[in-house]
Amino acid sequence: MENLESRYRVTGMDCASCGSKVDAAVRKLPGVTDVAVAVSSGVLKVQHGADFAGEGVLRQVRNLGYGVEVLAPLQPSAGSTMAPPGDDHRAASGPWWWTRKAKLTAACGVALVAAYIFGALFPAMERGAFLVALAVGLAPVGWRAITAARYGTPFSIEMLMTIAAVGAVFIGAAEEAAAVVLLFLVGEMLEGVAAGRARKSIQGLTDLVPKTALVEIDGQVSEVPAESLALGAVILVRPGDRVPADGDVVEGEGEIDEAPVTGESVPKRKMAGDPVFAGTINVGGVLRVRVTAAAADNTIARVVRLVEEAQESKSPTERFIDRFSTIYTPRGSCLRRPGRDRSATHVRRCVERVDLQRAGGPSDRLSLRPRDLDAGSHSGWSVRRRAARPVDEGRSRARNPGQDHRCRL
Repeated sequence: MENLESRYRVTGMDCASCGSKVDAAVRKLPGVTDVAVAVSSGVLKVQHGADFAGEGVLRQVRNLGYGVEVLAPLQPSAGSTMAPPGDDHRAASGPWWWTRKAKLTAACGVALVAAYIFGALFPAMERGAFLVALAVGLAPVGWRAITAARYGTPFSIEMLMTIAAVGAVFIGAAEEAAAVVLLFLVGEMLEGVAAGRARKSIQGLTDLVPKTALVEIDGQVSEVPAESLALGAVILVRPGDRVPADGDVVEGEGEIDEAPVTGESVPKRKMAGDPVFAGTINVGGVLRVRVTAAAADNTIARVVRLVEEAQESKSPTERFIDRFSTIYTPRGSCLRRPGRDRSATHVRRCVERVDLQRAGGPSDRLSLRPRDLDAGSHSGWSVRRRAARPVDEGRSRARNPGQDHRCRL
């Protein structure tokens, strides 16, 4: 059966874990033979049979919380497959601090600060204040965890984060749980900012190619979209213009600055018969160039395509880690079931096991990031601070009946 390829633009992916969720959700659809996700360019490629219904891809990706739209198959534009920068799981517009992730992080931070103030003023209601702060940040994370589990990724970083936070609440560590959730949201926000900047840098490559070109037909020069240039067309490149397409010089002589494409700092002299590349700059002399490659196949487009292919491909080590994590993560949570032991040592070991499971998984599947180390540092600081601070015995019993565990996540 003949395999066809459909391409989609997915907005809001900011890490390899996002790509893995999309891959798992789309791969489950009937008729799909292969899926490739390029996170940096935001392109989803689906290999399928002739009877495949593309609406299923749109539905699956949107249910995960990402924006998606159909791309025409290899439109003749160097930048046609590039997704616009986005820091959230939706199409983002404006500065990064105006995205939903940034707003959620700010709301969680404000709630946590308010909980500290409220707890200092009303000690008896301290636990409730931290539970409210935790709910502000954990509710959307938990919803994403449930959605990812429904569509093929049950052990996502959101799911493990939710398990760790809920477990902390059950052992009386609502304060630490709220703080770790805040650090998790800060890490996601910063990761989205970094992904948006990387996407902008790749988009800058496609911006090197001018949008219009001067075409000479029967002695008449007219301006047309660069995407519509046909093979064999003769274009006019004036001094100071960027070359709109790959081609060969047929008339004229001048110097071309190829630094934007090749990195060569010294302009190269071009004359009849010499090749020129799209995106380079004519620094002197009028040139007539015959187009030898369509917009989708010019030098800049090939560079962007190589970036996409590098994102889509996985090394044997990465594929092994993916297979290993599907076995390690669920079994790691079942190494020891909670028994009747409710001692401080037992509770501490349970929490350490949950936190190790969250932070010790492969970065592609569980999104291991520097924030895991930050969270651990905060936990240690919080335990030391509470150990050094006198705690009222009545409050200690109220928080942990029968035991003063002082065990924090």
